Amino acid sequence: MIMNTTVTHNRQRHTKILCAPPCPPCLRGILKILFPISLFLSSCEEVINIDLNDSNPAFVVEAIIYKDSLATVHLSQTTSYFSEEEPADIENATITLSDGSSSEELVYTSNGYYTGNTIIGTEGKTYKIEISHDGKIYEGVSYMADKADIISIQLYKSEEKTIYNPEGKTVFTIRTEFHDNPETENFYMMTFIDIKNGSMIEKRYFLITEENINGGGLDILENNNFAFSESIFYEGGTVDVNLFSIDEPTYNYFMQLDDVLFWKRRALPPSPYNPVSNINNGALGYFAAWGLDSERIVLE
Repeated sequence: MIMNTTVTHNRQRHTKILCAPPCPPCLRGILKILFPISLFLSSCEEVINIDLNDSNPAFVVEAIIYKDSLATVHLSQTTSYFSEEEPADIENATITLSDGSSSEELVYTSNGYYTGNTIIGTEGKTYKIEISHDGKIYEGVSYMADKADIISIQLYKSEEKTIYNPEGKTVFTIRTEFHDNPETENFYMMTFIDIKNGSMIEKRYFLITEENINGGGLDILENNNFAFSESIFYEGGTVDVNLFSIDEPTYNYFMQLDDVLFWKRRALPPSPYNPVSNINNGALGYFAAWGLDSERIVLE
C-alpha cells in the first residue's frame, strides 16, 4: 500500500463510527430521467436525474446561498410522466430573499436562473425565500451554520486483490480531517468531484453527524476533529474534495435524495418517493444556505 499525504496530524482516536466495509461503487446507469436536478455542488455543474412518484407536472426549486456569496436559484417545471417534452425553465417568477434585516428581489438571467445582488451569505443568519409563480406562493427557510474547515487530507492507494476488489483494480482511500464544534449539533455533507467532467467519482452524497453517517467511516478524534474516510475505485485524476456545512432540513433532504438515487448499494431498491422539500406548497427541490470548504487533490 502506498500513502501520499498532505498535512498530517497524529492524534489518538476517541470514537469511531463505521458503516459496512466499503463496497464497489455502482457502475450502472443513473435512474430514469423524469426531471433534472443540476446541483451547485462544485465549480463544475453535475446533472443528476431522479425518478418521481408523481405523474403530474411539478414545480422544482434549486436555491442556494453560499457563505460570502450571492444567492442563485433555478426554477423549472416537470412535464407529465407520459409527455416526451423536456422540463421547462420558468422565466416569469418573482423571487424575494430576506435575511431577517434586509430583503431583495432576485434578477432573472437566463435558462431558468435567478441571481441576487445585495444579500451575502453570512454564518449564523436564517434566510427566507419566497417565490411567486402562476398565482401560487412557495416559501422556504434555511439557516447558515458555521463553516467547517478542512485541516488535512491523507491519500492511500491500493491495487491489492480482496473480497471487495477481486480484480485488483485501483482503489484510493481519501481521509479528510476537519474540525467540529462539540457545543452545537452540526450537519455535514461531502462530495468528491472529478474536475475534468464535473462528475462524482463516487456517486454518493456522504451525510455526516457525530452519531450517524450514510457511508464510509468516521473517526472522532481528540480536540473535536472529525476524520471521514471513503475508499473509491478510480483510475486517477484531479479531484475536488468538498465539505459542506449544512442545516438539518438540508441534511434530511440530501439523505433522502442519496437514498433515491444511489440505492444500488442496498439489497433492495426503496419504493419510489420524492425527497421531502424544505419549500412548502407542493414544490420539489430544496433551499440551502451553506458553507463550503474545498481542497483540490491529485490521485495518481
